[in-house]
Amino acid sequence: MPFSVIAGLALSGWLAASSHTPPPEPALGKKIYEDRCKVCHGVRGDSNPFTASVLNPPPRNFTTEAAKKELSRERMIRSATEGRPGTAMMPWKNILSKEEIQAVVDYIRRDIMRLKD
Repeated sequence: MPFSVIAGLALSGWLAASSHTPPPEPALGKKIYEDRCKVCHGVRGDSNPFTASVLNPPPRNFTTEAAKKELSRERMIRSATEGRPGTAMMPWKNILSKEEIQAVVDYIRRDIMRLKD
């Protein structure tokens, strides 16, 4: 087999492998939630009572059935990335990477909302 064919196959395999993004580590999402989200959303995702009393509207309670029905993964990623106008939910796109936002959303959905995406 000519060298150029072997080199081409090796390069295409490397490009395919480098374009695949592995799923975020569950521990990363938990750490981000604990460091940045729980102050408003609460340890259990049910809205921090003090914060909920001073913010209008109050932070999202992730544990309600309504939240589980309304909040798709895509909507949650968009909200975390862009923020929610008219609320205290700030945009995190200049602070967290896309992978970090996905990791924290996946943590919330899996461990707090108990969804089986």
